[in-house]
Amino acid sequence: MTAKRKKLIIVLAVVAALLIALFVWIAWGNTALELNTYTITSDILPEAFDGYRIAHVSDLHNAEMGDDNEKLLAMLREAEPDMIAITGDLIDSRNTNVEIALQFIREAVKIAPCYYVTGNHEARVSEYGEL
Repeated sequence: MTAKRKKLIIVLAVVAALLIALFVWIAWGNTALELNTYTITSDILPEAFDGYRIAHVSDLHNAEMGDDNEKLLAMLREAEPDMIAITGDLIDSRNTNVEIALQFIREAVKIAPCYYVTGNHEARVSEYGEL
């Protein structure tokens, strides 16, 4: 085997490894749940907000974290929020399944009051009014 051929094989192997790593990272990033906690302090917030917990959910794109989003719902229950802010893209406009989004909402409102703002994916579909 020539040195040039060995170098080509090594380059192709590195490129293949990088592509596999990128694919795994993208797949994980689209299905990973992450719980971050931030404490906000401000003299201008009313005292009623002392200890107030807001859970923020965004960009699910019809993903299901466990059966009927049970992993996500369990994480929300564990966080014990006073409210849940859902900021758009519950659905994926290219592969719309409104029932997944609605099932998540039906369960989320049992945890805490939910406030929902539609995203660009919702705006693209005929089911916008239903959402």
